[in-house]
Amino acid sequence: MTTVRASKLLTCLLLALLPGCATGRANLWPVFFHETRRVPTPQGPQTVTTTEFLYPLFTRQSREDGTWHAVRPFYNYEHRRENGRHRVQYLWPLGLHFKDGDKETHHRLFPLFEYQKSWSPKTKKHAVHAHLLQLLRWGSDDEWGPYFALIPLGGVTHGVIADTWSFALFPLYSHYRQGDYVRNDLPWPVLGYGRTPDGTRKMYRLWPLFVSQVKDDPRERRTRYDLLWPLVRWGRVVPTRGRYYHTVAVVTPFYSHVKRFDRQGDLIWCLRSFLGVSFCTGALEQGDRTGWSVLWSLARKVSTNRSDEFRILPFYWRTTRYSGPEKDPERSWTRYRAPWPLVWIDSDRSDPDHHKGGLVVAPLYWHYTDTYPAENGPARKGRRITLWPLVTWERGPAGDHHLWLASRGWKDASKGFKRNYRAFFDLFQHHRHPDGRKETRLLWRLYHHRRGPDGRYLSLAGLFTYDGTGEVVGEEGKYVSALFGLVKCSWRGQARRWRILYIPLGAGGGANGEEDAAAL
Repeated sequence: MTTVRASKLLTCLLLALLPGCATGRANLWPVFFHETRRVPTPQGPQTVTTTEFLYPLFTRQSREDGTWHAVRPFYNYEHRRENGRHRVQYLWPLGLHFKDGDKETHHRLFPLFEYQKSWSPKTKKHAVHAHLLQLLRWGSDDEWGPYFALIPLGGVTHGVIADTWSFALFPLYSHYRQGDYVRNDLPWPVLGYGRTPDGTRKMYRLWPLFVSQVKDDPRERRTRYDLLWPLVRWGRVVPTRGRYYHTVAVVTPFYSHVKRFDRQGDLIWCLRSFLGVSFCTGALEQGDRTGWSVLWSLARKVSTNRSDEFRILPFYWRTTRYSGPEKDPERSWTRYRAPWPLVWIDSDRSDPDHHKGGLVVAPLYWHYTDTYPAENGPARKGRRITLWPLVTWERGPAGDHHLWLASRGWKDASKGFKRNYRAFFDLFQHHRHPDGRKETRLLWRLYHHRRGPDGRYLSLAGLFTYDGTGEVVGEEGKYVSALFGLVKCSWRGQARRWRILYIPLGAGGGANGEEDAAAL
């Protein structure tokens, strides 16, 4: 892409202005930073090249498995080498461009424009759908061919609302087809008529006076009638296979009931409602269900063999779902909201190997916990606390610790948010990893300190840099430099090299190169 070539050209130009620094590391804080080093990743050690220009405005990173760059706050671009995927997120979350080879292409600028091309491995067919302001729609389908529609004047679509939907001066006339079911509306939704050729599905509508729907298929026979919609409704569902059927009758807002019968016609479950007060009793296929509700579920209590719910909105709301019919609290998920929707308390023990908890006082306080019980020895616990927008602190189950100032926000912020916006307020961060590595950053590399099993790296705005890790690609080992590299001493073993004003002065020897670095 053009943006990728431009970022590479900018990097090369800046490196050309720094004699002797075309490889390894260059730090001209806050204007420019460039580094190539070997770093550990979950996939194994990789060579990572990072370039920053007027940070946080521009960042580019290249790894063995792909590259990404960001021009903040406008967009970020990512390319994955193993699958050839490309993604651009611009004016996030409004703009998106995604391409996955020949499988999928998606371009969106909400709410102005959207284009999507996809390939279905099941049907072995391509489909293209696009729209402009939701009014102009066009596309194509391998089965039905191209389509074009200008709402409300007229046109046809395939695979958008149904297999085919065509209209003229909508809502005056529209034609709907899904499978062998065809429906005509003239105008929608007032007058409509639809059916299948064999008559197993039929619909008559003179809305809101009367609506009739009948559906016969191999699974069930369903009938529904509406009179003065939505005031009066009745109907029934009779499954072809199964042990029960049910009937429905509603007179809004005064009375409603839903009854379920077994195949012999015996009543097994019933829900009645009168002026917003409802009661349910009986048994469902998945178990007993009892409860009541008041004011159309503002206050409600319902219990089945796999769940419990009680709420008085907006003051209190508790929901529990169990992993089995025995209702074991140690195998359940529970959420409390008091008052809703400001305070949320979660306890998830449905997975015996991973217990999760959460406390949210929106939007100021976010607290999440992860616990991994162990049969022998102590459990592994993780915790994450955010005082938004000030600070986020995290301790992982493996013993790692992380701290961010200001807060980078909610638990699972999207990469679009992280790459486009987070860097502006990521003023301070500290990380301690399970293998002993530690890293601290202040004010976008004004102060940067790393240390671990391989050594220590320390940089103060490029005025002073010490690297005892030997991980920088292109360097001859460890080094210490001052004044943005104008004075530099590097060593490997007993051999050391000096450079002043980017001019090499030759090699020297000594018993300990690190003693020379300390003297400098």
